[in-house]
Amino acid sequence: MIQLIGGEMPEYAEELPPAGGPLLRHLAARVPTGSRILLAGPHEADLVAALAPGREVTCLLRSHPDALAQDRRAVPGVRVLCGTLPKLDDPERYDAVLALDGTTRLCSPEGPQLDWPDALRALRRTLRPGGLLLLTVENELGVHRLVDPGTPTAAQTGDAWRPLGEFGAAPGRPDRLAAALGAEGLPVAGLAAAWPLPGRPAMLVTPETLRYGPVDALGALAAGAVATAYAGSPVLSDPRRLAGAAVRRGLGAELAPAWLAVAHRAPVTTPAVTLPPVLLASDRAVAELVSGPDGGWLRRTVRALDGRPAVPDAPLPPGRLLEELLLTAALRHELPVLRRLLSGWMAALPTAAAGNVLVDGDRYALLDPDAPDQPDALARFARTLTTGGYAHPWPAITEVDRLTEVLAGAAGVDGAPQVAPEPLPEHRREHEEQLRALRRRLADAEARAGFFEHELAKRDAELGRARIQIAAFSGTLGYRAVKAGLAIARKARNRLTDGPKD
Repeated sequence: MIQLIGGEMPEYAEELPPAGGPLLRHLAARVPTGSRILLAGPHEADLVAALAPGREVTCLLRSHPDALAQDRRAVPGVRVLCGTLPKLDDPERYDAVLALDGTTRLCSPEGPQLDWPDALRALRRTLRPGGLLLLTVENELGVHRLVDPGTPTAAQTGDAWRPLGEFGAAPGRPDRLAAALGAEGLPVAGLAAAWPLPGRPAMLVTPETLRYGPVDALGALAAGAVATAYAGSPVLSDPRRLAGAAVRRGLGAELAPAWLAVAHRAPVTTPAVTLPPVLLASDRAVAELVSGPDGGWLRRTVRALDGRPAVPDAPLPPGRLLEELLLTAALRHELPVLRRLLSGWMAALPTAAAGNVLVDGDRYALLDPDAPDQPDALARFARTLTTGGYAHPWPAITEVDRLTEVLAGAAGVDGAPQVAPEPLPEHRREHEEQLRALRRRLADAEARAGFFEHELAKRDAELGRARIQIAAFSGTLGYRAVKAGLAIARKARNRLTDGPKD
């Protein structure tokens, strides 16, 4: 049974997808059983179902159609409130509040509009002392905004009646977020940068790990997560390059699409949920990276998702990302380095993507053992080199198939499978670079054609003058006399040669 509390939107269904995914489900399932939980905002049905066993869950939804859909699922232990956060009157009722979708979809045009600080205070009032708050805060200067062709201050969906964008009141940096939560009596127990999307993260990394951890591996993981999220989507620039560069250059926390905060209402007791240095989610499993006693990093599977045996715990291999090394060598036109890297790659891990291989000297190792094999890995790198806006030693080759053959020859293999059709981010900046390269080639071709046309015209003029001179000489009296004298001399020679006849 749905309880209407006021401010509900009777005919509106949320246009954007709800918060969810295997990583958020894993975090939600770590909330202690027996807790009374407020799930504020739209969340996936699978997340609600994973949270409900052993807990008392209250879903707060502003959309009446979405509330009806959640009520029809009849999940035991789940109560549905339809309305807005300003109308919620449950002071100090809940042991945990989960706002994994943020605070932007907790109000409606039918009631008061709460800015981020006011929404935070309203959520805090519902918590018991010592209660847990899991809150996602979108970063308006995150990578997802930097590559978005749309303007965040223009209405993109039907619910964007207040598209504030970067003019909103939410904190703009992780340290400011922690300070804002602490000022409201919600000291932070954990904070992580969320990649690749605010509502569906596949990787959570603490700012300390982004600063002092294995940045090459983290950059590769962030780029891989972004590539999956933006497959087939139009973007301003390639988000894979931007995400990887942000992490490697020390801006992974500042340019992350969102931050996930774990806070407790004072007085704080033992934290109910803790965040590891790195938490990763794929289709197969949820894993974490933790630092080992020897200073290295250990990859540990914490939850299998597809029923297959989990990948055994293993240390994270050292080294730099193969794709980065290959692109650097291509940009510098270092052919010996390219041949060495390509031949080592094809000999050691021919079906692993270049973005999933770490190189340490002559050793090649997998970064993510859960990643599927790619028999066309070499062709995929050729496509990256061709369409990614990278200068390389073979600028005249613009077809992926031909460049794949060149790379296969450099790697010392007879041939390589051609790239399989796969949706990629449609990045406009790289398309513009390809257009500029085509324009340069067309301009060069036009210059060559103009040069040849000029030379042809010059030769035609010289030939015309020669013909005129020949015609002029052939019509004079002296020319005719010489011609007649030559004819007489030729006849006399023939007569002397033949001799008198008997």
